Amino acid sequence: MAFCKNCGNQISDDAMFCDKCGTSVNDNVASAQQNEQQYGGPQQYSGAQQYSDPQQNGYNQQPVQPEILSDDADVQKNKGIAWLSYLSLLFLIPLFAAKHSEYTRFHVRQGATLCAASLAYAIVQAVLMAILNSIFRPELTWFGYRQHPFVSLVGVILGLASIFFLVLAIIGIVNAATGKRAELPIIGKFDLIAKLIDKIYDAIC
Repeated sequence: MAFCKNCGNQISDDAMFCDKCGTSVNDNVASAQQNEQQYGGPQQYSGAQQYSDPQQNGYNQQPVQPEILSDDADVQKNKGIAWLSYLSLLFLIPLFAAKHSEYTRFHVRQGATLCAASLAYAIVQAVLMAILNSIFRPELTWFGYRQHPFVSLVGVILGLASIFFLVLAIIGIVNAATGKRAELPIIGKFDLIAKLIDKIYDAIC
């Protein structure tokens, strides 16, 4: 069923003219087509929303920036791990665990210098004792081989001297645990190892 555009009367499907006002049915069809072109066809709704890439809309994810702390906050936060720098090769733990801390970096440089110095001393001690044992050969006794008295004396002296590195480690641990930046006695001013540590920091930071 259709309706007349002129008077609104209901028109049968096979009628050519409106029974009430005589308006042609073709005029009604043309008017309906004109209205459809003017206001557009029916819109289709889609409940699914298209995904939009945030980077295409200008929302680029920014890299995570390291936390910048004040000097006092840096000390309070990292002094609990900085003291590990003076336990031989354990300086690698604060080196990587607190790589953005200036306070930890200072003690890592000092601890790495102490580790290198004690290792160098141990190598020199072992080589020197091997040379002395080759010159002053041990004597064979009823109870086995007995070291030459001179070699034994040198060994005792070198052993006592190695306590110096233990004392330095204790000093460094106390300094780091109490929030102090203090160079180790004697070896603290040697910056060869410290420069190497700085290069490692530049590579990992």
